[in-house]
Amino acid sequence: MSKEIATKMSPEGLEIANTYLEHGSIPAVCRKLGVSENEVSDILNKREIKTYIDTVFLDTGYRNRFKITETLDMLIEKKLEESEETEIYTNKDMADLLQMAHKMRIDELKAQTDYEKAKAQTVKTQVNIQDNSGTPFGQGNYGELIKKLMKD
Repeated sequence: MSKEIATKMSPEGLEIANTYLEHGSIPAVCRKLGVSENEVSDILNKREIKTYIDTVFLDTGYRNRFKITETLDMLIEKKLEESEETEIYTNKDMADLLQMAHKMRIDELKAQTDYEKAKAQTVKTQVNIQDNSGTPFGQGNYGELIKKLMKD
């Protein structure tokens, strides 16, 4: 969890997020904490709470990319050991496992690239243009005021 997320979350939001991660449903959170469904939904829909839940969810268990990679490496290693012991080996089995590992890595890199592109597309500078072509002093009340002040 990044420091930025931790500083933006309220203690109530953190409690609701952790209870939601533990129980997995809004009604269960409401029963556990004695809070209305509207309040729980509002808090869970906040950007920083969603980011926190996604981060915790993806960093635990078999959804964690390191855990997935570790497990797949273990499967490949066991397949190699099994083939050495039994001397029965098919190229297709090993090729399928390696292809799966490669595809997962490519998908991960694509997701990281897409995320970086989305982050980079936020507006960093903005150019505003004002058109005063109607009169030399501008239009509207401000233009009229300047015109009167300049004549006097």
